[in-house]
Amino acid sequence: MNSEMFDKAKINFEEGIKYFQQEKYDLAEISFLNSLKIIPDRLSTIGNLIKIYIKTYQTDKLSNILKKYEHLKHQKNISIGFAYKYYFEEKNNESINLCNKYLNDEELGHLAQDLLALNFKKKNNFLEALKVYRNRLKENKKNFMIYYNIGLLFFDLGKTNQANYFFNKSYRLNPRDYSTVWNISLCCLTLKDFKKGFEFYEYRWKKKNADNKKFQFIKFPENTKQLINKKILIWDEQGLGDTINFSRFVIQLLQFTKNITLIVNKKLKNILMNLDPEIKVIDYDDKFDNNFDYQIPICSLPKFLKIYSVNDIKFNKLNFEKKNLDNEAIKKDKLNIGVAWSGNPNYIYDRYRSITFNNFKKLFDFKNINFIKLSQNSKNDEPIDYNLFKNLTDYGDRSLEDVAKIILNLDLVISTDTSIIHLAGILKVKSILLLNFNSDWRWFKDQSTTCWYPSIKIIKQEKFNSWKNVFEVLKGELQNLTKKKGSNNCPF
Repeated sequence: MNSEMFDKAKINFEEGIKYFQQEKYDLAEISFLNSLKIIPDRLSTIGNLIKIYIKTYQTDKLSNILKKYEHLKHQKNISIGFAYKYYFEEKNNESINLCNKYLNDEELGHLAQDLLALNFKKKNNFLEALKVYRNRLKENKKNFMIYYNIGLLFFDLGKTNQANYFFNKSYRLNPRDYSTVWNISLCCLTLKDFKKGFEFYEYRWKKKNADNKKFQFIKFPENTKQLINKKILIWDEQGLGDTINFSRFVIQLLQFTKNITLIVNKKLKNILMNLDPEIKVIDYDDKFDNNFDYQIPICSLPKFLKIYSVNDIKFNKLNFEKKNLDNEAIKKDKLNIGVAWSGNPNYIYDRYRSITFNNFKKLFDFKNINFIKLSQNSKNDEPIDYNLFKNLTDYGDRSLEDVAKIILNLDLVISTDTSIIHLAGILKVKSILLLNFNSDWRWFKDQSTTCWYPSIKIIKQEKFNSWKNVFEVLKGELQNLTKKKGSNNCPF
């Protein structure tokens, strides 16, 4: 290699270091890749690329670079990458073993320690995870990420006040870390401090990878007065359940203007078309003009409408057409109960809220109940032979619109925290929500009912990641319900 090429590689490498330190990881990646083209096996360059993919959670790129340089896997800069790869693949023991090798390494120690804590957390060993982070604090009390991670630990355990304390410590050290601000908002909302909660909720748009550029050409309003007689675009965000839940606030906008278009996921279009005849509902495949005066993301509506307390939350029943299902899943001689034990597997907390079929199948011993499965299987489920369960009908592959029509014909819906429970709630069908210990903010703390939907009763885990008490209470509810066979009234 001539000196000119070497100098070029060096310049790219040094640029990469500069961008890395500035947390401009996309630019750093380009510089390191350019350097690597000239000197393909330079460990420091490969190691920095691995660090970028770790910090930005680019698991595919991490996997690809590790595959390419697998022959160097015993080098520490590459080895720490494999530790993270194993973590993402849920091979926690393999990941822990590699972490332990580098805990005291001057360069990689902090990465190894943080990953060790994450592995303990994934194994639900929160005490060990907390111990790791507290040891990290002894070394560096001004590292905002350590306080942030401790906050996440307490948040996952449902200890909201403690979580809020550590998130605020992190925020004071680094007010520009918007993930911290976002988590403060979730704590505030959980504690029913809606004013601060929804204000900080807006910081979700400043987080990395935030999808806030859908309609850049349309202005955001500053207040409700600007909406009077204007043409407004409301667009969905987050999950299907969030859209259903927050759709009530779209209706409240009608007091300012009758010219509202709501754009939603195609799965929800035919359902939410029934919100109000004056609200136009479309999906992203529909053609529409861009001649809107203002846009508002749907989850920003509570702040915009000044929803400051639970008393400001109004319920709007969805007037959906009830379909005659005499020849389908409904059995007239039995109680008809819909069940949903899992949600979107890509949701970060899905492993806490979803329930395996093995837990749920104990319910199907009730012979005088016709169970109808309303959701897809959990990613942790083994293949299910439905022929073994004569009183269970699989309806999980149907459209959400068909599921809604089924729900309207049911005596009861039993669901974890998924779009199904929101759908049942907005249709005002009697439902039981099976709630995990570290539940979403909107269900608040220690409540058996919810201000969002009057027809929902909540049964919540008493212990972290244990469904034992939930199914004990649920079994009692079903026993009471079967005693009233022939009545359409639930026992609550």
